[in-house]
Amino acid sequence: MNSRQRVASLALAMAGLPVLLHGAASGDAATPRFAAVFGSGMVLPHDEPVALTGQAAPGSDLTLTADGRTYRFRSDAHGAWQTRLAPLHAGGPYTLALRDARGNGATLDDVLAGEVWLCSGQSNMEFTAAMSRDQPAGVMQGHPAIRLLSVAHQTSLQPRDSFAEAPAWQVATAASVPSFSALCYFFARRKIDEDGLPIGLINASWGGSAIEPWISERELAKLPAYRHSVQLLQQYRTSQRQAELAFGDDWVRWWQAHSTMGAVWQRGVLDGSPEWRDAPLEDYRGYPDPRLKNFTGNLWFSTSFELSPAQALKGATFVLGRVDEVDTTWVNGRFVNNSFGYGTRREYRLEPGMLQPGTNQFSVFVTNTYDAGGMTGPADEVGIRFDDGEFVHLGERWKYRFVPPGTGYPPRAPSESVHGISGMFYGMIAPLRPLVPTGVIWYQGESSTDNAGAYGELLTSLVRDWRAYFGRRLPFIVVQLPNYGSIATTPAESGWATLRNAQQQVALHDPQVGLVVTQDLGDDANIHPQRKFAVAGRALQVARALQSGGPADGIVPQVAALQAGTVVLEFQPPLSLAAGAQPVAGFSLCDGPGHCVAADAVQRGSRVEIGRAALPAAVRLRYCWSDGGTCALRSLAGLPVGSFELPLGSAAK
Repeated sequence: MNSRQRVASLALAMAGLPVLLHGAASGDAATPRFAAVFGSGMVLPHDEPVALTGQAAPGSDLTLTADGRTYRFRSDAHGAWQTRLAPLHAGGPYTLALRDARGNGATLDDVLAGEVWLCSGQSNMEFTAAMSRDQPAGVMQGHPAIRLLSVAHQTSLQPRDSFAEAPAWQVATAASVPSFSALCYFFARRKIDEDGLPIGLINASWGGSAIEPWISERELAKLPAYRHSVQLLQQYRTSQRQAELAFGDDWVRWWQAHSTMGAVWQRGVLDGSPEWRDAPLEDYRGYPDPRLKNFTGNLWFSTSFELSPAQALKGATFVLGRVDEVDTTWVNGRFVNNSFGYGTRREYRLEPGMLQPGTNQFSVFVTNTYDAGGMTGPADEVGIRFDDGEFVHLGERWKYRFVPPGTGYPPRAPSESVHGISGMFYGMIAPLRPLVPTGVIWYQGESSTDNAGAYGELLTSLVRDWRAYFGRRLPFIVVQLPNYGSIATTPAESGWATLRNAQQQVALHDPQVGLVVTQDLGDDANIHPQRKFAVAGRALQVARALQSGGPADGIVPQVAALQAGTVVLEFQPPLSLAAGAQPVAGFSLCDGPGHCVAADAVQRGSRVEIGRAALPAAVRLRYCWSDGGTCALRSLAGLPVGSFELPLGSAAK
C-alpha cells in the first residue's frame, strides 16, 4: 500500500545551547511522560528513525511499545529518558505506550507518520484561515491526515525544554482550521492532495515580532552589532535592575546622537517649550493635529504635579495606564523603566528618592509602529498610588511633544518580547527540539524594515541557528514581503524593497533556502493581504523545487552585458517574451547612498536593456524599489520579478 492509499484508508476509517530550563509538568512528576511536543493525534517523521524523549522518576526502568515493537531503556539521574524508534511507514494510525515497572505511564493514540512542517514568523503567518479570502470553500472542512499544533505566545530568558503553556495536537477539521495559520494550513492542504503524505503542522509565530527574538543569543553574539545586547540580556538574568538602568543609559546615548530636541526627559513639560500641546489620554490619531492623523513614530508625553514633603518620602507606584506600544518612562530626570505592549496597562514601582517635595514631572517617550498609539488611560486610573492607600490622580493636564520622523526609532530592551533578543526562540522554538521538522516556512520581515540593511545577515543567522539546534540541514521556505504602503513615484529609499532584496540574496546563497515571491499578492493599503491560498500555492512550488533541484529563488536577474551606455539583464527562469522593444518602468540607477535617478529600459525578447545616460557613473541598478505597488516584469510561468538591486562592477561571466 503506497502513502496515498494509506491516507485514503485512514480518511475512511476516521471519516549546542545552554542548559535547558524545565517547564512545569502536569500530574505526578514521577509518572513517565513524553516531552511536551509529543501528543496524541500528532504526526511523526516517516521512514526514518525517530528519537523520542521525556521525563520519569530518576533511574526508572521503562518500556515503550510502538508498531509491534518493544523498546527498553532507563531514565537518567535527572529523570530524563530517550529512545529511538525504528522507522514508521507513512500513514497509520499508530499507538505509542510508555510504561514504568509499576505500569504507570502515558499513551499516545492516533499517531500518524508523514512530514512535519514548522511555520514561524509574525502576523502574516499568524493570519488565520478564516481571514483569508481566496481559498476554495471545500478546503476549510479540514483533512483527517493533517494535524495542527499551535504554540502560544511565550518568551523566556533561557531555553526551555517544555512550554509555559502546553499546546495540544488537533486534527484539521471544520472546527479547528479557521483559527489556524492560513498559509501553513493551505500549504499542507495543497501538498497532501499531491503526494498523500500525512502532515503535522506547528505554528509558532507572533504578530509584530522582529527577527531578533527568534535567534539564540549564542548565534547573535557572533554579530558585532548584537554583542552588547547579548551582554545586557545576560546581566538581566542576574541583576535585573542594573540591566534596566544600563539600558536607560543606552537609550540616552541614542537620543543624544539622533535628536536636536535636547534632554527632554530631564525637565519634561517644565522646560516651557511652546511645542508642548494638550494630550487627552486617548489614541493620538484623534488629536486635532494633522501630523498625527496616520502617524506612526514617537511622541513625548509629560505632566507636572506637586507633592508634600511627607508624600515624597512614602513608598509609591506610578500607574501609567495603557500605552501603545513602547514607553520609556522618566521621573524628575531619572529612568523609571521601559516596556512594550499593544495597549497594555503599565505600573512602575518608584525607587526611594525618585519623588521630591514640591514640583515633580513625569516624561514618557512613546513609540508606536502600527495603527493606534500613545497614552490611552483611562484618565481616572492614571496617577501615583502610595503604599498607605493614598492615590494622587494625574490623569489630567498631560501634554505631548511631536518627535520628527527623521529621529528614527530608539533601541529596544533585549528582554522585550517582540523586539528583544532570543526570547521567542527560547520560549517557543526550543521546546520543539525533540521533534525534528521536515522543513520550515518563514514569513517575517514587516517589523524589521526599519533595520532592513541588517536583515540578510540576521536571516542567515536564523537559518544556521535553527539547523544547528535541530541537528539537521533543514530546508527553509522564505516568504518574501509583499507590496504594502506608499508607491514610489521617483527613486527613493525603501525599507521594504531593501528587505525583499536581502531575502532573495539569502536564498541565492543557500541551495536549501527557497523564496516565495508575493509582490503581486499584497495590498498597498493593508499590511495583512488576504490571498493566502495563492501564497501557499507558490510555497508548495518552492518546496518541490528544493526537493527536485529546480529554480527556487524567485526570478533571478544577472548582468549579461555592461557597456558604456547600456546594461543588459537576463533572468532565470526567463522572462515572458516581449514582441519587439517594449518599454519597462521601474528601473533606477544609483551612484551613492540616497542618490538614484530613474532610468529608461526596454524589453527585447527575454532580455531587458537599461540605458545609463541618466547616470553614467552609476554603481548600482535597482528595479521596483518601492514599499508598495507592483511592477510589470514576469517570468514565462507568470511569476512576478520582485524588488532587486545589482552592483554594476563588471559583466557577469
